[in-house]
Amino acid sequence: MICDRKKALPLNLQILGNGFKNLLFITAIAFTSLNFIQCQNTSQFNPTRPDRAHFLVYHLGTYSSKIDEEKEIEGTIFQTTLNYQLDKKGGEWQLRRTCDSLFARGYHKYSMPHELEKKVPLEITLGADFIPNKISGYDSLKPILSRIQQKEEYRKQLLSSSDPEVYSAEIRDWWRMANFLPRGQPIQFKQSLSVTELNAKLETFKADSARFDGPRPRMKKSCLDYSLFYHRSDSLPLLVEQFYFSGFPNRKFRAFTHKLADVKGTLQFSVDEKTGLPCFHSKSEMAEMIFNNKEEKTDIPVHLFRYEEDLYD
Repeated sequence: MICDRKKALPLNLQILGNGFKNLLFITAIAFTSLNFIQCQNTSQFNPTRPDRAHFLVYHLGTYSSKIDEEKEIEGTIFQTTLNYQLDKKGGEWQLRRTCDSLFARGYHKYSMPHELEKKVPLEITLGADFIPNKISGYDSLKPILSRIQQKEEYRKQLLSSSDPEVYSAEIRDWWRMANFLPRGQPIQFKQSLSVTELNAKLETFKADSARFDGPRPRMKKSCLDYSLFYHRSDSLPLLVEQFYFSGFPNRKFRAFTHKLADVKGTLQFSVDEKTGLPCFHSKSEMAEMIFNNKEEKTDIPVHLFRYEEDLYD
């Protein structure tokens, strides 16, 4: 699944043919960068938005599962390169997103809506507050998803869950969180940040808490990191289906009953100290779902994992 074969991922991100060990290595590199904290306890955020900017985004999405204390099983992996062009027009900014390349492997490589939506070219109008007030392009999403090769009964479920309005709301929320860091006031390292005002604006979920993680250099830029924490209950149908078919022994779980999963998540944002534009973003979710075997009267905990990251260059 390639948007443009002329542009490929950088060598250190070409992992699909090199196995899961390289994936873990890349993830380790991302987390290692968290250790390079500048020796300062206080930061102040006063960005100046650029009139024009161009950047590439290298996206990695991984989905896996494990039964209780057993070995984690690799699921679906996505690698996408996105091209962004930002231009100021009057009191607003025009942001254009196009897909350079998309590679995937695993059970849901043709049926992970929030990954496949990245194939759609988008035009986003950002207001003076840098929050989207117009999003164009999702009218072409369903035709793309309708061509995916899969069982007809699952195609119907996929299309019904691919609501353009939901995607638009998620993008608005993403930019609200990307502009969450307080301006013009000292922020202490590891300081807790209030999410009350943010939650009043969010459309798709609510944050439990937030924390300023301090300054970090990323891709030759001075960036400021912060994290938001949340939880929810969810049936996670895509990840459950992937778990069933990630190994032959797991198929027996289809006969078991299960309740909603308890999902715990962390969103990490890193923004350029000078421009306020993103440097890095990641989403980590871990869910525990209890499967009940009525015949043996036993409960079996299954852990479902989701990790996504975006590196801005």
